[in-house]
Amino acid sequence: MAIEEIIDLTQLMETNMPVYPGSLTVNLVTSATFEKQGYHEIRIDCSTHTGTHIDCGYHLLEGGLNTITTPVNQFYGKGLVVDCRNIAPDGLISKEFLQQLEEEIKKTAFILLHTGWSQYWGTEEYFGKFPVLHVDAAAYLSTFNLKGIGSDTISFDPIDSKELPVHHILLSKGLILIENLVNLNRLPPLEFKFSCLPLKIKNGDGSPVRAVGIVTSDK
Repeated sequence: MAIEEIIDLTQLMETNMPVYPGSLTVNLVTSATFEKQGYHEIRIDCSTHTGTHIDCGYHLLEGGLNTITTPVNQFYGKGLVVDCRNIAPDGLISKEFLQQLEEEIKKTAFILLHTGWSQYWGTEEYFGKFPVLHVDAAAYLSTFNLKGIGSDTISFDPIDSKELPVHHILLSKGLILIENLVNLNRLPPLEFKFSCLPLKIKNGDGSPVRAVGIVTSDK
C-alpha cells in the first residue's frame, strides 16, 4: 500500500513577518473573540505577495495570466529539487549547471531551487545577496514544458533590480513563480508532487499559498 507524506514548504504567516522591501507590513488583527462575540475571527492585512506566495504573469505583464485565468491544474504537478547551495559563489545559478539536469527537467512540472537561503528568514541577511538564476539560465528553463519554478529566496531577481529580467523571462512564458519556500532539504530529489494552490482572487496578480510536497512510498 502506498504511503503519502505531506511536507510543509510554507513560511509561517504572522504579524510583522518579513516582506519584500517597500511592501505592505503584515498585520493579523483579532476582530472577534469568544468573550465578546462568542467566536474567534482574524482580519488579515497583507499584500498578495506575502510570505510563501506565487507570482502570476499579471504581476508584471498587463496581459498576463492571473489567479483566475491560470488553469487550476498549473498549481500542481511533479516536482524536482535542484540543490544550488554550493554552485553559485557569485550569486548566480548558471545555464551550464542546469544543462547537466536536462533529462530530469524534461520529465518534471516544477523546478524548486534549493539555495539554503531560508536559513536567514527573519534576519536582514535574507534581503542580501541571495542566489538567483542568471538570465541565460532563466531563458534556458523557459524552453521546457514547465508549470512553474520555486525558490527559497524572497525574489527571482536581486533585491536592487529595477527591470526584474528573470521575472519577465519566466512570467512571459506562462510560468508561475513561487517565492519564500522552506524545508526544501526535506524533499527527495525526484519522485514527489508539488502543490501551491492560490486563493481564488479576482484579477489576482499573486497570492499567498500553502505550498507542500507530497511524497509517496510503497513501504
